Amino acid sequence: MITHLNNNGYTLVELLITLTVMGLLIGVIANFSMQALSRSTIESTRATLLGESQITMDRVISDIRLSAGADQNNRWLDSNNPNGGLAWGSNASVLLLATAAEDSADNIIFADPSKYVSAKNNVIYFVKDKTLYKRTLAAPVTGNSAKTTCPKAVATAACPADRELLHNVTNFSIKYYNGDQQEVTPTDARSVELRVQTSTKRFSEEIKSDYTTRAVFRND
Repeated sequence: MITHLNNNGYTLVELLITLTVMGLLIGVIANFSMQALSRSTIESTRATLLGESQITMDRVISDIRLSAGADQNNRWLDSNNPNGGLAWGSNASVLLLATAAEDSADNIIFADPSKYVSAKNNVIYFVKDKTLYKRTLAAPVTGNSAKTTCPKAVATAACPADRELLHNVTNFSIKYYNGDQQEVTPTDARSVELRVQTSTKRFSEEIKSDYTTRAVFRND
């Protein structure tokens, strides 16, 4: 004997079949929605990584364009360098810039006014623990508005923390070119090419970005 829910309703068997089909449909829709959400999140994360890399490299490029060039070694002692003293140097993974020292009114401080040679700070870009840092070594000249920076663990008011520019960095590389677009040593460079690669994970998938840009030194 078949039991009816009511005189005009579904049978129990029909109701169970309907619920089963609806459950399957809901499962399919939920799975499709999760995949769509996952893909959307992954693409959004990739775009974010690339956007952050571009913004960061634009800041580095701005410093390059205002720099005299790349120094082979740092001009000013850095007691916080892992290797001590004058161990910083421009190479394939470290960019060491010579930038003009300025006073608080943004006027250039000249080491030799008669020849318009400015006093130089060092600005160092390097990666440590997947973070791209900017360290400043201020020239010891009167009126210099720049401050030497330090690792965060030892930072003080007199030596503020190095600036953290970009996280999730897997590679930061530099190539140096002369005016004929030939690769040269850092001190002979007229321009530099910067490449930064970043990576993170979303939904167990590794997401990567790769950004390359170039800039010309002012070379004064």
